[in-house]
Amino acid sequence: MSVSGNKKKKIVLTLLLGIVCFIIYLNRPDPEWTREYPATKGKTCTIFLIDGLSSEIFKEELEAGHLPTLAKLISKSMYTENGNSSFPTMTGYGFFPFITGAEATESGILGLRWFDRNRSDGNLRNYVGRTNIHMNEDLSDSIKNFFELSGNAYTASINTYMNRGVKHPIMTGWAHTTAKYEGKSLFKWLRLIPFYGEDIAKDHFEHESEVLQMSLRQLRKNPKVHWVTFPSPDAYNHVFGTDVKYHQLIRHIDSLIGVYVNEVKSIGQESDRMIAVVSDHGISDVHENIDFCKWMEEHTGLHIERGKSVHVLSSALDEPIESLSKKDGYFVINGNLTAYLYMKNNTFVAKEQWKYPLPAPMLKNYPAGNKMINIPELLTQMDGLELIIYKENPEEMVILNGQEKAIVKRIDHRLSYHVIEGNPLNYPDSLRRIPLTSYQWLQRTTETDFPNAIPRIWQLMSAKGIGDIVMTSRKGVDLANDYEIFVGNYKGGHGGLRKEIITVPYILYRPGHVPGKMNAMNSAEVGRMIKEFLCF
Repeated sequence: MSVSGNKKKKIVLTLLLGIVCFIIYLNRPDPEWTREYPATKGKTCTIFLIDGLSSEIFKEELEAGHLPTLAKLISKSMYTENGNSSFPTMTGYGFFPFITGAEATESGILGLRWFDRNRSDGNLRNYVGRTNIHMNEDLSDSIKNFFELSGNAYTASINTYMNRGVKHPIMTGWAHTTAKYEGKSLFKWLRLIPFYGEDIAKDHFEHESEVLQMSLRQLRKNPKVHWVTFPSPDAYNHVFGTDVKYHQLIRHIDSLIGVYVNEVKSIGQESDRMIAVVSDHGISDVHENIDFCKWMEEHTGLHIERGKSVHVLSSALDEPIESLSKKDGYFVINGNLTAYLYMKNNTFVAKEQWKYPLPAPMLKNYPAGNKMINIPELLTQMDGLELIIYKENPEEMVILNGQEKAIVKRIDHRLSYHVIEGNPLNYPDSLRRIPLTSYQWLQRTTETDFPNAIPRIWQLMSAKGIGDIVMTSRKGVDLANDYEIFVGNYKGGHGGLRKEIITVPYILYRPGHVPGKMNAMNSAEVGRMIKEFLCF
């Protein structure tokens, strides 16, 4: 055999050894399976979260008879077609209300990505990829979630990094990644590896089935709180948009939940276990991907940073604030259809320039070279942007939509919508200038283009650490051109306030409770119902 032949043989053997080691690593023993916990007492709850569930497609599949498990569950549950997600409509961040009963803006974080002005490094809090471990660290200590409230009882979760205090967490990150990017980049070759391909790289159906098998094993230990995320609808929509396979994935998840429900019955947990089926957000297909930072530089000369989309090689968030000394702003993307803009305040000394939010007068009179610009007004000229939102003062939030303008005002504990020009949210005249509670806004705007937008905008813009400007994209537009590490551009996304993104179904089966339907319900109400059932 030639020298080159020996070299090739060594390379092949090395690759095969690496593959075998990787498979062993993926299947390494989990000590939690054998750890003993006190017997679970009282009521229990399982929360199934279907990530990125389109309410329209869900309804279509339900009416066609393709979701028999969920149809049966609905018949004996509290059900709403018009669940209202958190804003921004984001995975992880949107989980907080379901496990606390509190609004997501009370969590201490502001999305899957946000910019923390108070740090000297790691200002971009990015919970995508290996850095997802920081989400639990960044959460406020003032509100305890259901895992923490369960004390010494066994609790379990699969595929959630919003799970502080859980006893038995499982993340199937590699399987999720290979499924999400099946047929893309290097992942398309992994399944072709002889003997090992399907163990290394799963498709969405295989991945979700694996999640179900893990959840059944956890179920048999009778977890006080059990969280199970099915991530495939969101992942598939991001990469491929919505097609027949998206529908098939919803049907597959229905069948998996059916297996779980039958197991609950067979092991005698039916009388005590609540089952909630929820989603963190809907989805919207996109056909145009725009580059905000490039547009700003071309039109103003300002240099805006947007940071990495995902951290693959490191779990550290440690970029020093000094690295932004030559930047004018930071553009933070959430779901690719919503973003925050944080601007540098040049009136302070260098170390303080990123520390404080800009008041409205400065946003509308910002230095750009040898001229002053009105940033909010300028952004109304950018094709692809829909809502541009900023704080005029602590009692008023401004909403722009092109040349249309409205102000949200707080009057005691109620909010009112004052149209200045046009009608940015396209609300009926009956909702103008009338102070309403958050509950009233939810109920009266359910069938509009922007359900419950007024309370959601107010909560977010009032939160500590929010950007100087919040913006959402027009239908069909993604704000993150050439941003995603493996595919460049997404074909679907979320994050915004439009009905197809913020409205999702909620199914709440509670043993011993009378079933019914609700016109609308927000995500924190779901959490409060779970909390009440568990007697926390």
